[in-house]
Amino acid sequence: RERDILNKNLLKAAGATQKQLHLVKLHEQSKKNLEQEIQNYKDEAQKQRKIIYQLEKERDRYINEASDLTQKVLQHMEDVKVREMQIFDYKKKIAEAETKLKQQQNLYEAVRSDRNLYSKNLIESQDEITENKRKLKIMNHQIDQLKEEIQTKESALVKEQLEHQRVEKEKETLKAELQKMKQQAAESKAYIE
Repeated sequence: RERDILNKNLLKAAGATQKQLHLVKLHEQSKKNLEQEIQNYKDEAQKQRKIIYQLEKERDRYINEASDLTQKVLQHMEDVKVREMQIFDYKKKIAEAETKLKQQQNLYEAVRSDRNLYSKNLIESQDEITENKRKLKIMNHQIDQLKEEIQTKESALVKEQLEHQRVEKEKETLKAELQKMKQQAAESKAYIE
C-alpha cells in the first residue's frame, strides 16, 4: 500500500516536474520573446534616434534656408521698391514721350494737310500746263499753217508783181510804138499834103 502511495506520489511529482519543466520552457520562451522585443525596441529606438538626428539636421538646414530666404525676400522687396521707382520714372518718361508724339502727330497732320494742298495745287498747275502746252501746240500748228499761207501768198504776190511789171513794160513799149506810129502817120500826112 505504501508502495502504491509512493508510486502515486512519484507519478504526481513526475507530473508536477513535467509541468514545471513546461512552465520553465514557457518562461524561457517568454523571456526570449521579451528579449527579442527589447532588442527590437532598442533597434527601433536607435532608428528613431537616427531619424531624430536627421530631422534635427533637416530642421537646422530648413532654419538656415528660411533665414536665407527671408534675407532674399527682404532683398527682393528692396529690389521691388527700386523697380517700382524705375517703373514710375519710365511711366513719367512714357507720358512725356506720348505728349511729344501727339505734338509731332499734330505737326505731321498739319504738314500732310499742307502737302495734300500743295499736291492738289501742283496737279492743277500740271493740268493747266498740259492744257497750255496743248493750246500752244495748236497755236504753233496754226502759226505754221499761217506762215505757209503767207509764204504761198507772198510767192503769188511776187509773181503778180513780176507779171504787173512785165505788163507795164509791154504797155510802155506799146505806148512808145503807138507814139512812133502816130509820128510816122503825121509825117506821112504832112508829106502827102
